[in-house]
Amino acid sequence: MKKIIVLFLFLPIYAFALELPKTLLVPKSKSHIKLIVNRLDAKLMESKLRSFVKCCRPSRMVGTSGHKDAVPYLIDQIKKSDKKGSGVLIVDPFKPDVVHAMEMYQEDFKREIEQKLPPTDPQYKKWKSFTDSMVGALTQVQAIEGRNIIWEKKGFIEPNSVITIGAHFDTIAHDEKTKIIDARSNQPGADDNGSAVALALGLIEVLSALDLPKTVRVVFFDYEEMGFLGSRAYIRKYRKQMKKQKFAGFVNLEMLGHDSKRGDKEKKYGNFKAYIREEKVTGHAKDKQLYEVLNKAGKDMTSKVKFKLSANGFKSSDHINFWGEGFAAVTFTQNWESDLNPRYHSSDDFPETLNLRTWYASYQYITGATLSWAFDILK
Repeated sequence: MKKIIVLFLFLPIYAFALELPKTLLVPKSKSHIKLIVNRLDAKLMESKLRSFVKCCRPSRMVGTSGHKDAVPYLIDQIKKSDKKGSGVLIVDPFKPDVVHAMEMYQEDFKREIEQKLPPTDPQYKKWKSFTDSMVGALTQVQAIEGRNIIWEKKGFIEPNSVITIGAHFDTIAHDEKTKIIDARSNQPGADDNGSAVALALGLIEVLSALDLPKTVRVVFFDYEEMGFLGSRAYIRKYRKQMKKQKFAGFVNLEMLGHDSKRGDKEKKYGNFKAYIREEKVTGHAKDKQLYEVLNKAGKDMTSKVKFKLSANGFKSSDHINFWGEGFAAVTFTQNWESDLNPRYHSSDDFPETLNLRTWYASYQYITGATLSWAFDILK
């Protein structure tokens, strides 16, 4: 597939792009990294989130005008964040492999529902409606080209050492009772997945102000809500290249804005998860190692969020395509077992419903962990 490459050589200077004092341009400790991370304050990060949700109303579902608008919006925001022209922007078009996605949904239904429940069971009927709805939606969008957006900052010492951070930008909504896709509804997608997109934009702004020893790649995935097809296209295109690199792993950012105490089964704030493969599954050790490296630094950036390791083989996001190729991958997200956003995949997923304090702490954690990896400041 032909790709479009945009080099940041003649971009205008944007006054709001991150400026760092010379003393912080080469961080020597975690305290230095914490100072760098906090240069983007909570209010500025919140403005990124609200701006993204506003840009592409009423929906970023594949096939809508908002979905189409999201790509130029993200390109523009990346350019504004990287005023030095230090990174490379790639817009990667792809043909969605809808047949693969259809088969995945049908196989999941057969394995998880059909073989366990009778057709008269209400759960059987609900998930049959969901599966049929997803297959129907995939049929309708199969001619719509997807676009993954990539920004990469090359390391000047170890360019072949690479970590990839990813966040999907599309949305979807389902009827709460029938699980049928509600394509005509508003889909603000603030938590899912504006929270991760805005975090990644903040990360780019920080990375662009520094000379990195190692390479960091940030990817905004399309078609996640349609069977993770954006990350599937990405991994099929870049897997050979990645296997030649010293690839540290994939950090998937998913739904980082919801956090409640009343709704949390454990009755505490900042109760988040980092999901990896199950212990007996090949690749578990690599996932765990990636998590431990990142958590060692991330936990020192903030006390307001804790990403507890969960080796349950969580399969509801883009990381599964990296697992499928044998790469280390971790999904950082809210606690799906104890405190899942009740507005998940609904028309009520607005910024006003989120815990912005915890979300900003997630930004501090992820950005601090990424910088610590890039500068080898892990103690």
